[in-house]
Amino acid sequence: MRAIRLVLLSGLSLAAFIGKLQGAPEVDFGFGSVTNASNYTPSAESRHEEGPGLLPADRAYVRAGTNQFAFLIPAGLKLETWSDGRVALVSRDYSRQIIFRLAGPPEPDGAELDSEAWSQKVMAQHPKANLVRTFSAFADSRRGPAYEIAFVESAGAVRRGLVAFIPSRVAMLEFSLICSPENFEAARQQFNTVMLTFRSSDPKGELHISPLSDKL
Repeated sequence: MRAIRLVLLSGLSLAAFIGKLQGAPEVDFGFGSVTNASNYTPSAESRHEEGPGLLPADRAYVRAGTNQFAFLIPAGLKLETWSDGRVALVSRDYSRQIIFRLAGPPEPDGAELDSEAWSQKVMAQHPKANLVRTFSAFADSRRGPAYEIAFVESAGAVRRGLVAFIPSRVAMLEFSLICSPENFEAARQQFNTVMLTFRSSDPKGELHISPLSDKL
């Protein structure tokens, strides 16, 4: 059981996590009506969750105006809120960083995101990066463009990264990962865990969270 817990909290495949989430009780957190989240600087806190029939887990709760977001914190990472409005999960030495931010106002409902346009935004953020591949990413039952990049920092350190853009009702959401090449595969699993467990409040401003069941 201890091994299962460690694997879950460090990141699992989509199929494994769905198996864990089925049958778990649902928790509602109401925070009022929906507003444009991109107009607000997010605040964040971590909460440890456990109880009968549940796997212990640490979860991040992010608020922007009356909007609320949540996602699991993989093992070995801690939650920080940076002064520029980014919410980060970082390793002790900061060599691994998973970052969530509100990248802009929401897109019109049903609008298809232009992958080329968003890739240009990625390259503007990382002008020395090489675009390794483009793919689709999913979070909170929504799909958006994602990019794998590789670059060398000014100090000479080689870095690998992922950047994903997900539309939502209240803002354009950006998820990114930066780490060393040797940690990339493990970090990517943690990145997938964050996106898989990401939830945003519904049109009524309520946040629905499914705790992790300990039943296989």
